[in-house]
Amino acid sequence: MKQFLLALGLCLCLIKSVCAQKSSGDNGGIIDGIIHDEQHNPIQGATVILKKQDDSSLIVKEISKANGTFQFSNVLPGIYTISITHVGYSPYIIKQVIMETRNLHLSDIKLLLNTGELKEVIVTSPPKSFIEQKPDRMIVNVGALMSNTGTNAIDVLNNSPAVQVSDDGISLRGKEGVTIYIDDRPSNLTGADLINYLKTLPSGTLDKIEIMTNPPARYNAEGTAGIINIKTKKSKARGFNAGISLTYQQGVYSKNNSNINFNYRINKINFFGNLGYSSFNNFYNVKRSRNFNYPTDSASLLLYQLNTEKSNTKSYNYKLGLDYDVNAHTSIGILVNGIINPYTEHGNYSVTFNRSNRVDSVINTISQLNYITRNNTVNLNFRHQFHRPVQEINLNVDYLHYSTDPLQTINSSTYLPDRSLISNYTLNTYNPFIANIFGAKADYDDELFNGIKMSVGLQTTYSVRSSTGNYLYTMNNLTYANDSLDGSFRYKENINAAYASFQKTLKRFAIQAGLRFENTHAQTNQQRNAATTNTIVQYNYNNLFPTAYVSYKLDTGAVNTLILSVGRRISRPDYSDLNSFVFTFDKYSSNKGNPGLLPAFSNELDLSYNHKDKIIAGITYSKTYHDITQYYQLNGYATAFTPVNIEKAIAYGLYLNLSLPVNSWWSANVYTDLNQNRYEGQILNAEYLNNKVTTFTINGSNQFKFKNGWGFEINGFYRNNLTYGQGIYLPTWRLNASVQKTVLKNKGTIVLTARDIFNTRTLRRQIEYQYATFSTLNRSDTQVIGLTFTYKFGISTAARQHKNSIQTEAGRAGAN
Repeated sequence: MKQFLLALGLCLCLIKSVCAQKSSGDNGGIIDGIIHDEQHNPIQGATVILKKQDDSSLIVKEISKANGTFQFSNVLPGIYTISITHVGYSPYIIKQVIMETRNLHLSDIKLLLNTGELKEVIVTSPPKSFIEQKPDRMIVNVGALMSNTGTNAIDVLNNSPAVQVSDDGISLRGKEGVTIYIDDRPSNLTGADLINYLKTLPSGTLDKIEIMTNPPARYNAEGTAGIINIKTKKSKARGFNAGISLTYQQGVYSKNNSNINFNYRINKINFFGNLGYSSFNNFYNVKRSRNFNYPTDSASLLLYQLNTEKSNTKSYNYKLGLDYDVNAHTSIGILVNGIINPYTEHGNYSVTFNRSNRVDSVINTISQLNYITRNNTVNLNFRHQFHRPVQEINLNVDYLHYSTDPLQTINSSTYLPDRSLISNYTLNTYNPFIANIFGAKADYDDELFNGIKMSVGLQTTYSVRSSTGNYLYTMNNLTYANDSLDGSFRYKENINAAYASFQKTLKRFAIQAGLRFENTHAQTNQQRNAATTNTIVQYNYNNLFPTAYVSYKLDTGAVNTLILSVGRRISRPDYSDLNSFVFTFDKYSSNKGNPGLLPAFSNELDLSYNHKDKIIAGITYSKTYHDITQYYQLNGYATAFTPVNIEKAIAYGLYLNLSLPVNSWWSANVYTDLNQNRYEGQILNAEYLNNKVTTFTINGSNQFKFKNGWGFEINGFYRNNLTYGQGIYLPTWRLNASVQKTVLKNKGTIVLTARDIFNTRTLRRQIEYQYATFSTLNRSDTQVIGLTFTYKFGISTAARQHKNSIQTEAGRAGAN
């Protein structure tokens, strides 16, 4: 830690000196193309000139190669003119080239024999495809699907290939252990807290989803299944630009969200932000049954639960940022994010205990839950580019404060079959939770020699999470505290890391290798109540995480590419996993953490084939040691849930993505994978688990674009059985449809969306454990019809592209 702070201090000392430096060049995008004649023969030696459109100043000149290709690198966003000349052929003028995205490919440049005629064309950046495959990640462009309009981040993830979302977590290719990033920074949330947070992010603020099963060394090694990086929108154009989105949805209950995003860039200042509000009414119905088959009890036993909940979640969110260009190659910035979520829930719960098909007893419970969740983050960033465009330093400092204050009142009554009352009690609980997380990171990029690119960095994260349990019982008109449940739990964690990665291109080969070192020191501090002493457990371990990527171009035009990636990952027990307090849901259900959990480690391998992002096919393999999963254990007729380590989890998989432009007005995208997941090993010295399931998933969409701004989309999803540890998730599917119309001179869009048309998006799970079978069916308000209006306005011109440190790495890996 001391060494890291010293290094970070030295980096900060550089700021004053580098701010005054002037340098030339800036990283931008690539414009390339292929020149051929009327017989589609490549033309070598053609002169290709790139000029600015506004002042006709020369940017660069290139000569086409033997295969007819040319390439302009480091092209900033803007409007350009390209002229192509060659002896014996008519000049070819591309009068308007609009550079908006990072890469622009000019296809079908055909030179005609000299007839004295001048050919002029206008070229703009091509529309983004739904899926883009890079060496280290798959990119999902959110706006490419109409059905993503007017939804939230959870719905966008559910529409993304290889991603599945349940009520308490996110999986990737059938594997748990996914780390979620927001704009290249860890969200630092897990489980239900993460799901609830993502529900508050409107899809209108999202730009793309980056799916990384084997992330580069620059990223944290946390997450055995990989990283999902959710990137929000940020305009790079000068002037004032803004957009609004208004959505109303109706299912069983109503839902609405609205947001406005804006960007104002003038001279050296860029001010940007997003403001949003949403109100989400929902229901949650759960049917659970537990069949017991104790060998010592001849009677058939059944525990049946019926839960109904109605809830409302409001969200007030904001994002405000300011970037200042100190000079042409040095910038500083600040970014603040905040979300406030008031939540109310009313629940009715019924538990019926049957013995030999006769009701033995019934428990009826009424619950009222209220809480407000607050999530605020601050980021300070500094970037400087040196004399060479690839030489760059980035510094980032982050702070996150997260808090929630759930206050719940539970009234429970137990009856005999004749409805005579056995007992009644009221339980009031107050369990506030607070997390404070500090992070700092320094990255340095450079080119060494012979075209070898280097990236090195240091990072530290320090977090403190604490919760307090307060339980008050009222029974027989007497109120008293429950000392067995009261208490506090505090978790401290410090992770220090250093990494280095190198990249080299050798003709058709591109090689990238990295190594990351992480030191983890953590401590749990638990106190049952004021009369007991604290229980302190400490954890300290060091680990190395190598990554490597090798890509090979099967042809000179890089139309067909093979990519091999390998790496090592970790999943550390999170805060709730280590908390050994018992949380009782009802007389027959409880949850307890496990302070003896070990971190899980996985080895990952992926081999894929890519044909112009139109066809992506691959095989994947991973093996995880000490995998962390939930374990269901009987205690009489009650079930206790606790996280445990399983000896190993092995996954094999095949995947295929097809992006097919059927014709000019019809495009289709299909993603499918076939995975076999196996969990094997001894659990708590009690049960040997050997659970193996093969899962087939398909996710597809068809888009139809017609005249006068009309469009139609239909997309769907299907998955058969899936396993996590002991649990088997039964098949599920859904079908969505959308109609779109552009209005107001193409600045506005109206989208009508029907989601889960046949109301089939349910969660069905079955768990078999010693002497019992547990089945559950969950339903919520997923069958929804919605109407969204979006409108973009403002006056803008092209601007210099700004990148933070992590985006620079992403660019070198081919992510943008």
